Amino acid sequence: MTEFAVLIGLIFFPGLISAVISERITTHAKPWGVLKYGIYSFVLGLLSYTGLQMIDLIVQAFFIIPDEYEYLLVWNFILDSTSKFSMLEVFWATVFSVPLGFVVAAIINHKIINKLASFLHVSFKYGDENLFSYFLNARDADWVYVRDQSRNLTYEGRILSFSENQSIQELVLCDVIVYGYEDSQEYYSVPKIYLSKKVGEFLIEYVPKENFSKTKESGHE
Repeated sequence: MTEFAVLIGLIFFPGLISAVISERITTHAKPWGVLKYGIYSFVLGLLSYTGLQMIDLIVQAFFIIPDEYEYLLVWNFILDSTSKFSMLEVFWATVFSVPLGFVVAAIINHKIINKLASFLHVSFKYGDENLFSYFLNARDADWVYVRDQSRNLTYEGRILSFSENQSIQELVLCDVIVYGYEDSQEYYSVPKIYLSKKVGEFLIEYVPKENFSKTKESGHE
């Protein structure tokens, strides 16, 4: 049983690699749990071998033209654990899993499935991340006002990067002007600033184009 588990782990190693890539470059407030990693690794592992199989069949069809097509040994092993499997197949499936991870991440980040569901009027859910990430990920999210009522300050700047977890939300702005919150008096300017708040405490507004301060001076319009 232990040897079988090791073999299963080797076979689905490509799926794990693809899942790790997808998890690292997608936006989500909560880290993936063991169950989600397991499901993604299983599905992406199968997709890695399926993609490898399609490439192999195309090569056979156009360059070898065999009397009978050959299939990957991994399929026999999945159906019968006593069958042999090839470590070379595991290697090439792992190679295939890297671009697959990027493709899956792109589908998630660009919400292709959600957009398709919305187009078909199946669902109007925007995605899995919260509205903080959704708001800042929008294409027109560029220059913003960040209101800090507790410090009586307003930050005007360009979104450089942002991050969040279950307890805090972080935001980095560049080309920043700091104003008074109540009187809008300009206090000072800095090239870059890091802001951190507890979840839900940020008040962020898009800057209307006619109100741009730094962009008019620096030619970023």
